[in-house]
Amino acid sequence: MLTTVWQEQKKRKNMLGLTTVFLFMYGLYFFLDALAAGSLRQLMQDWSISLFAVHQLFNITMALLAALMISLSHIKLKLFNTEPKGATSIPFLSFIFGLLTFGCAPCVIAFFSAIGIAFTPIVFPHGNLLWKVILLALLLVGFLWILRSVDKGTCKLNPSKNS
Repeated sequence: MLTTVWQEQKKRKNMLGLTTVFLFMYGLYFFLDALAAGSLRQLMQDWSISLFAVHQLFNITMALLAALMISLSHIKLKLFNTEPKGATSIPFLSFIFGLLTFGCAPCVIAFFSAIGIAFTPIVFPHGNLLWKVILLALLLVGFLWILRSVDKGTCKLNPSKNS
């Protein structure tokens, strides 16, 4: 079943959807990086070019994994009228984790304090790169989970219609 879903992914309309989701996710990650530093100019001053490149490599990889998970889940749902088990839980958790950790910490703290939740994120060196490593690991688990559930998924057939 996984080969069928991968073949469907190569169609133009699905590639456009994948590209759209990828660009949205990458833009969101890039925006959160810039917002955490205050501005893009401040971000470039605070980080070295190599650290900036590493962050962008992580952003691209995370956005691609997120877009692939969404795209493969959507294709399986469209083709077989079944959603992969856990298809929404792990990507949603990783998305929330990303927003709460390596994004704009003052924004997150302000949001949670406005609704009465005390929250203080831990700030790591190198622009919170450790949070991105953890998030990438969580996204990889989600991606492998989706691949497995698409591959092991079965179509439910009604025996009365076949006989």
